[in-house]
Amino acid sequence: MPDPTPPAEVTREDEPPRRRAARVPPIVAGMLLDAVDFATMGPLGLYGGFVLGALAAYWAAREVGLEGRSRWVAALAGAVYAATPATELLPLGTLIGVAVQIWRR
Repeated sequence: MPDPTPPAEVTREDEPPRRRAARVPPIVAGMLLDAVDFATMGPLGLYGGFVLGALAAYWAAREVGLEGRSRWVAALAGAVYAATPATELLPLGTLIGVAVQIWRR
Protein backbone atom coordinates (compact mmCIF):
# COMPACT_ATOMS: atom_id res chain seq x y z
CA MET A 1 0.00 0.00 0.00
CA PRO A 2 1.47 3.41 -0.96
CA ASP A 3 2.33 5.95 1.73
CA PRO A 4 -0.41 8.69 1.79
CA THR A 5 1.91 11.39 3.18
CA PRO A 6 3.38 13.78 0.63
CA PRO A 7 7.14 13.71 0.17
CA ALA A 8 9.17 16.23 2.18
CA GLU A 9 10.24 19.35 0.35
CA VAL A 10 13.77 19.02 -0.91
CA THR A 11 16.01 22.00 -0.17
CA ARG A 12 19.61 22.56 -1.07
CA GLU A 13 22.04 23.47 1.68
CA ASP A 14 24.03 25.82 -0.53
CA GLU A 15 20.99 27.72 -1.80
CA PRO A 16 20.98 31.34 -0.51
CA PRO A 17 18.02 32.34 1.66
CA ARG A 18 15.23 34.09 -0.17
CA ARG A 19 14.32 37.61 0.80
CA ARG A 20 10.90 38.15 2.25
CA ALA A 21 8.58 40.04 -0.06
CA ALA A 22 7.93 43.63 0.91
CA ARG A 23 4.49 44.26 2.34
CA VAL A 24 4.88 48.03 2.59
CA PRO A 25 6.47 50.22 -0.09
CA PRO A 26 9.62 52.05 1.07
CA ILE A 27 7.93 55.42 0.52
CA VAL A 28 5.19 54.56 3.03
CA ALA A 29 7.79 53.31 5.52
CA GLY A 30 9.65 56.62 5.18
CA MET A 31 6.45 58.59 5.65
CA LEU A 32 5.77 56.63 8.86
CA LEU A 33 9.20 57.49 10.21
CA ASP A 34 8.70 61.16 9.30
CA ALA A 35 5.35 61.13 11.11
CA VAL A 36 6.99 59.70 14.24
CA ASP A 37 9.73 62.32 13.99
CA PHE A 38 7.15 65.09 13.68
CA ALA A 39 5.07 63.73 16.58
CA THR A 40 8.10 63.70 18.88
CA MET A 41 9.22 67.27 18.33
CA GLY A 42 10.37 69.35 21.26
CA PRO A 43 11.70 68.02 24.54
CA LEU A 44 9.83 64.74 24.11
CA GLY A 45 11.95 63.99 21.06
CA LEU A 46 15.23 63.63 22.89
CA TYR A 47 14.17 60.51 24.76
CA GLY A 48 10.80 59.45 23.40
CA GLY A 49 11.94 60.08 19.83
CA PHE A 50 14.81 57.65 20.25
CA VAL A 51 12.58 54.82 21.47
CA LEU A 52 9.63 55.49 19.15
CA GLY A 53 11.92 56.11 16.18
CA ALA A 54 13.73 52.81 16.79
CA LEU A 55 10.45 50.89 17.06
CA ALA A 56 8.96 52.52 13.96
CA ALA A 57 12.13 52.04 11.91
CA TYR A 58 12.50 48.38 12.94
CA TRP A 59 8.87 47.67 12.02
CA ALA A 60 9.22 49.54 8.73
CA ALA A 61 12.45 47.67 7.90
CA ARG A 62 10.72 44.36 8.57
CA GLU A 63 7.75 45.29 6.41
CA VAL A 64 9.99 46.53 3.58
CA GLY A 65 11.73 43.15 3.55
CA LEU A 66 15.06 43.79 5.25
CA GLU A 67 16.59 40.84 7.09
CA GLY A 68 18.86 40.36 10.10
CA ARG A 69 21.44 43.00 10.82
CA SER A 70 19.96 45.43 8.29
CA ARG A 71 16.84 45.75 10.45
CA TRP A 72 18.92 46.73 13.48
CA VAL A 73 20.93 49.26 11.47
CA ALA A 74 17.68 50.77 10.20
CA ALA A 75 16.30 50.86 13.77
CA LEU A 76 19.40 52.67 15.02
CA ALA A 77 19.28 55.16 12.14
CA GLY A 78 15.57 55.78 12.75
CA ALA A 79 16.17 56.27 16.46
CA VAL A 80 18.90 58.83 15.86
CA TYR A 81 16.82 60.59 13.21
CA ALA A 82 13.73 60.86 15.41
CA ALA A 83 15.77 62.02 18.43
CA THR A 84 17.79 64.64 16.55
CA PRO A 85 16.43 68.16 17.14
CA ALA A 86 15.29 70.29 14.20
CA THR A 87 14.59 67.41 11.82
CA GLU A 88 10.81 67.53 12.25
CA LEU A 89 10.20 69.53 9.09
CA LEU A 90 12.78 67.67 6.99
CA PRO A 91 11.12 64.69 5.23
CA LEU A 92 14.33 62.66 5.14
CA GLY A 93 12.57 59.31 5.63
CA THR A 94 10.27 59.94 2.69
CA LEU A 95 13.15 61.08 0.49
CA ILE A 96 15.12 57.93 1.31
CA GLY A 97 12.00 55.85 0.62
CA VAL A 98 11.64 57.49 -2.80
CA ALA A 99 15.32 56.81 -3.57
CA VAL A 100 14.99 53.16 -2.54
CA GLN A 101 11.83 52.77 -4.63
CA ILE A 102 13.59 54.19 -7.70
CA TRP A 103 16.72 52.09 -7.05
CA ARG A 104 14.69 48.85 -6.83
CA ARG A 105 13.16 49.37 -10.28
